[in-house]
Amino acid sequence: MPRATPRNRADYPAFEAIQTRWNDNDQYGHIYNATYFELFDSAMNIWMMARGMLGPHGDGPLAVVVENNCVFFRQVAFPDPVRIGLRLGHLGRSSAVLEMGLFSADDDEESAQARFVLVCVDKADRRPVPFPEEQRQALSLLSAQP
Repeated sequence: MPRATPRNRADYPAFEAIQTRWNDNDQYGHIYNATYFELFDSAMNIWMMARGMLGPHGDGPLAVVVENNCVFFRQVAFPDPVRIGLRLGHLGRSSAVLEMGLFSADDDEESAQARFVLVCVDKADRRPVPFPEEQRQALSLLSAQP
């Protein structure tokens, strides 16, 4: 499988700002690799919450992460603020692929790239169900604009 190449800011229709923390750095002086997943997950959840898609105490279905990966291009370190770009890679009946890019400071090229696969499940039995129409419309806002 060929290695992913970095995307640019223009490849993402939405962004969330995240401040790195002192404890994000590892012994080598850059952000620990597992922390990137936390940053991507936080950005995705912030974006979803703002659109009413993430409410674990509500009655609607849940979008759960069933797969994710991250490709690293350049190191990032505290105290760098980062911006995480979000875009929709695919929207199916009950699944969606969110593609995200982590940008350091004012860099135009991403420092890391992630792919999260979400499945919409019934809150009670955790079986896949179709995304509600309002969630489909919200996710469609992330359609990449080439």
